Amino acid sequence: MSVERAGSMQVPSVTRTDDSIPPLFVISVDDPQKVGDPIRQFIMYTVHTRTSSPLYSKSSFSVLRRYSDFLWLYEALSMNNPGVIVPPVPEKHTFGRFDTHFVQQRRLALEKCIQKIANHPVLAKDPDLKFFLESDTFALDVKHKKVESAHERSGLMASIGQTLTGSRFHETDEWFDKQRAYLDGLESQVAGPQLSTATKEFATTVSELSVSELGPQLKRSLAALADVKHVVAEAQNTQSQQDVITLMSTADEYARLIGSVRMAFNSRIRTYTSWQSADAEVRRARQMHDRVKVQGRLPTDRIGHTVSLVAEAERRALDAKHEFDQCSRLIKSEVARFEQERVEDFKTALQTFLDGMIYRQRQVRSFTYE
Repeated sequence: MSVERAGSMQVPSVTRTDDSIPPLFVISVDDPQKVGDPIRQFIMYTVHTRTSSPLYSKSSFSVLRRYSDFLWLYEALSMNNPGVIVPPVPEKHTFGRFDTHFVQQRRLALEKCIQKIANHPVLAKDPDLKFFLESDTFALDVKHKKVESAHERSGLMASIGQTLTGSRFHETDEWFDKQRAYLDGLESQVAGPQLSTATKEFATTVSELSVSELGPQLKRSLAALADVKHVVAEAQNTQSQQDVITLMSTADEYARLIGSVRMAFNSRIRTYTSWQSADAEVRRARQMHDRVKVQGRLPTDRIGHTVSLVAEAERRALDAKHEFDQCSRLIKSEVARFEQERVEDFKTALQTFLDGMIYRQRQVRSFTYE
C-alpha cells in the first residue's frame, strides 16, 4: 500500500516490527487551508502519520494542526528532554503569512521538522509527541497542558532564583567551552535573489538601447543580446527560487538548529541548578537533624523522622547529579548526531542545487545556439 500526494514522490507504507527494530514514522504535512474569521485567520494543516511504533493504537491516522501547535510541541519537547537537540519549527512571521509561496515554504519546513522529531531515538518516545500526532481533542487538551506547564515553569524559575543566589555555574568540561566557540563561528547569512534582479535590469537597459537611434546592425545585435539576457534572468530567477528550497532553506534550518543546540546546552545548566538546589536541601536536612540530636529531649520517633528526611534529600540529590551527568553525556552524542546530519543535509541540498544549475545552464546554451 502506498499514498501519493500532489507534487511529491510516493511514500511507502510501514508495517509493525518487533522491539529490536526502531519504529519508523512517515509523516506528511499537507493541504494548508485558511480558516477562522477575518480578524483571527490562520492556516490549518493536515498531518498524516504512518508508523510501525507499538505505542500507537493505529498504524495510520490524520489530524488537523496549526503553526502554534507545532511551536507548542517544540517547546514541550525541549522542556521534557534536557540535553536533546530538538529540531526547530520555522520562525514566526506576522506579515505575509498567507502568501502562497510563504505558506508552501512553511509547510515544507514543518514537514521536515516533524519527520525528524518523530524519527529521533529519544523524542519518538515522548508522550507529548504521541499526543500531538493522534489527539482528536488537541485544541482543548493543550490548553490544560499549557496551564500545567506554566505552574511547573514558575516553580522551576523560583528554585533557580534561590539557587543562583548561593552558587554560580562554572564550566568544568573544556569540551563545552570549545563547542560554544564553534557554534558562534558556525552561524552565517546566505543571500540569493540579487543576481537575477541585476541581470533583469541589465536586460531592460539593453532592450531600451535596441530601439534608440542606432544603426540597424547594432539594433539587431542589441535586441538579440536583450533576448538572451531575459532568458538568463528568467533562469536565474528560477534558480534563486530553487536556492530557497534547497541551500537557503537548509542554511536557515541549521541557523535555527544552532539555537536548539544552545537550548540543549542551557538545559544542562538547568539540571546543574537542580542538582545544586537538591544539595542545598541535603545540607538543610542535616542541620535540622543535628539540632534535634543536640536538644536530646525529643522522642525517638521525631529523631527517626529527621533521619528519613536526610535520607530522602540525599536520594534526590543523587538523582539530580545523575540527571546532570546523563544530560552532559547526551549532549555530546547529540552534537555528534547534529554534525553528521548537517553534513548529509548540506550534501543533499548542494547536489540538488548543482543539478538545477546545470539544467538551467543547458537551457541558456540551447537558446543562444538557436
